[in-house]
Amino acid sequence: MATKKVVVKLTPKQQFELDMEKLRVKTKERDGSKQYNVALKEVNRLRKQTEDLLDLKGQVSTYTIKPSKGIGGQATAFAIASDWHVEENVTPESVNGTNQYTMAIAKERAEKFFKHSLKLVQKESQDIKIDTMVLALLGDFFSGNIHDELMETCEVQPQDAMLYAQNLIASGIEFLLANSKLKLVIPCAVGNHSRQTAKVHISTEQGNSLEWAMYSFLAQYFKREPRVQFVLSRSYFNYMDVYGYTIRFHHGHAVNYQGGVGGIEVPMRRIIGRWDKDKPAYLSVCGHFHTRRDGGDFIVNGSLIGDSPYGKRFGFTGRPEQTFFLIDQKRGKTVVCPILVED
Repeated sequence: MATKKVVVKLTPKQQFELDMEKLRVKTKERDGSKQYNVALKEVNRLRKQTEDLLDLKGQVSTYTIKPSKGIGGQATAFAIASDWHVEENVTPESVNGTNQYTMAIAKERAEKFFKHSLKLVQKESQDIKIDTMVLALLGDFFSGNIHDELMETCEVQPQDAMLYAQNLIASGIEFLLANSKLKLVIPCAVGNHSRQTAKVHISTEQGNSLEWAMYSFLAQYFKREPRVQFVLSRSYFNYMDVYGYTIRFHHGHAVNYQGGVGGIEVPMRRIIGRWDKDKPAYLSVCGHFHTRRDGGDFIVNGSLIGDSPYGKRFGFTGRPEQTFFLIDQKRGKTVVCPILVED
C-alpha cells in the first residue's frame, strides 16, 4: 500500500520566516565563497613572490675586485705622550678596583707606548709612505707636589721623578731610532704638575717648570743625532706646520673645563675659536684631561696612569692609553686610534 504524502500547509507568517532563513543561508554561502576566493588569490600571490625571490639566485652577477697596492702619497705619524704621572701610586681599593699604578708599572706602560707606536707606523706604512714621526711630549710626565696629598701618594720627590721620566723618554727615543729609519720631530709643552710655584705663573711658566728643564736636558742629549729634532717653545702653545696644516700643541690646562655640560666639547670649541682669531690652526692637540677624545678639529690625549682617585671624583676617567694619528699630505687628518699601554 503506497504511503500518502503529507503536505503541511504553512501560515503566511511561517512561510515568510522560512523564506528569510533560506535567504540568509544563501547569502552566507555566497560570502563564504568570496572569502575563500580572496584567500586563494593571496596564497597564490605569496607563492609567486617566493618563487620570484628564489629565481634571483640565478640573476646575481659578480665581478673581481683587485687588491690595492696602497693609496700612495705621504703622511706623517703622530704619537702623543702626556699625563704619565710616573711617581704617583694608585691602589686598587682607591679606585674601586679599576686600576693599579706604581713606578714599575709606569715603566712597563711607557715601554709599550713606544713599541705600539712603532707597530702602528709599520702597519700604516703598508699603504702610504711614512718617514717622519712627530713624538709630541705634552706634559705632566710626573705629578710633583702641587697638592699636599701628592706628598703621601708619590714614591719619590719631584726632581727624582723628573729624572725617572726623562730616562723613560730617552730610552723610548733610542728604541725608535734603533728599530726604524724614522725621523723624529719632538714638540714639547709643559704641564701644570711640573711647576715649582703654588700657582701657574703665566708669563714665566716655562722658567718655573721642571719639565722645561727635562726637555732641555733631552734636547742636549740628542743634539748630535741627525734624526732627532726637539721643538721647544717659551709660549703656552707650540705650533708646527705639516704639509701646510698648522698643528697647535699645548698641555690643556688653559681650557676652563668646570665640569662642563656635554663634557670637554663645549669649552674646547669656545676657546679654540678665540685662539684661532690670533693664529688659526687646522688641529689642536692637548692632554691634561686623561680621557682620549677626537673632536674633529681637536684631539685630547688619554693618560698613562689611567684611573686615579682624583680623576674618579672629578670625572677624568678612562683606560690607560695614548693617541696615534696621521696627517696625510693630501687629505689632512685621517687615521686616529688609541695607543694601548696595558695587556
